Amino acid sequence: MYFLPKTNPLQERLSASAVNLPDILDKLSKGGFSGYVRHTAPRFDAYCIFSLGKLICAVSTVNAKDRTGLEALSLMFEKLLNSEGEISIFRLSADLSMCAHALVLGTRLFNGDEVRQVNMKEVLARLKNQGFNGVVLFSATQRHATIFYKSGQPIGFYHDGASTINTSPEESRKVAALPGAKLFVYSTKPIEELMLYDLLQLVNLDKLWSAAEARYSATRRTVEAGTELIVKDSVLHNETLTGLSADLREVAMAYLSKEGGVMIEQQLEMAGGSSILTDSNRVSEWLEKIRQEALKIDSHARIDEMIDLMKSEITGRLAV
Repeated sequence: MYFLPKTNPLQERLSASAVNLPDILDKLSKGGFSGYVRHTAPRFDAYCIFSLGKLICAVSTVNAKDRTGLEALSLMFEKLLNSEGEISIFRLSADLSMCAHALVLGTRLFNGDEVRQVNMKEVLARLKNQGFNGVVLFSATQRHATIFYKSGQPIGFYHDGASTINTSPEESRKVAALPGAKLFVYSTKPIEELMLYDLLQLVNLDKLWSAAEARYSATRRTVEAGTELIVKDSVLHNETLTGLSADLREVAMAYLSKEGGVMIEQQLEMAGGSSILTDSNRVSEWLEKIRQEALKIDSHARIDEMIDLMKSEITGRLAV
């Protein structure tokens, strides 16, 4: 669970059975939305964070394990198709969406140190001098409070139960002073850098939703047949493999331009064709080769991120 501020609700506690999440995400993007979508279900929690219409991150937590990006969206879709949980949408400013990103995917500078053992005056001075972007979180039993930062300066304060972002640090000081209070500090990049990444430009929501529907339908048919096992299709149609190959080329081109798409075609051909994508061992070897070739094309590109997207695409489409 992440302590994002619950302010300015656009929608709250919508039933999963009544929600078309791809449509919601598309409308929020086109509307220049800043804030986040939260999906809650038993042992599941997920967030999609927007800034001025760009989906700067998505994270899903199931059984205390985090998934990000494409995998996070896939998990949300699967939960929704099973009519599990509720959807809420909260507005934030663009700067506060940066702080929300810090809470879910930021770098932890402090990770649960006891406040009484920390020189807070020195810590806050260092954050100011470093032009810190992110969040300072104080957590105690049944209480939490946060300070949001931009360029080393506090831009707002929030605590559990509050309906607005406050301008006073008083409640944060109270929580920090509680017995056993712990300190967490989450750092992230400036919002201008975060907005260079838009997950919706890298993901085809309709295809992702269709894939989730197909898996859901297959699971239902299996259960109705009297078994709890999810049976994988033994034969993958050529058109499915062709579509997956095209999707992988699109991902590569998003990171490496046209040269990336050509490289994917060449490497698939050298490996023996798209049928190798159905073999998990060969996929691992092939993706490592893709990583090496991508570095030759552009060593400054976000290669690891590209490889993770490809893994998710292959897993989602073929259940490798």
